[in-house]
Amino acid sequence: MGVRALVQLPSVARGLAPRGRSRLCDLTRKDMIMKPATILGIALIMLGVVAFAYQGITYTTREKVIDLGPLQATVDKKETIPLTPLVGGLAMIGGIVLVISGARKV
Repeated sequence: MGVRALVQLPSVARGLAPRGRSRLCDLTRKDMIMKPATILGIALIMLGVVAFAYQGITYTTREKVIDLGPLQATVDKKETIPLTPLVGGLAMIGGIVLVISGARKV
């Protein structure tokens, strides 16, 4: 009959947080909240990508040309708001700066 030794490693050595829980459980609510600067940065990056992809925003307006009692005529006009690549680049750069600055711990 041999002697068996039961050796249990400390929970930190096994890669677990104290009390045997995973490290995800130790996150506080404050750790999970995204800062407003980070959210704005992500929105600016998305706007920059859209500005590069579409080069402008096109919309349609309807105008009445003739309105004589029961006789009406309308015209659909397409109008475009141009977005230069400079606007897209500036939005992306500003978004990246905000995401990086928002990720820093204070």
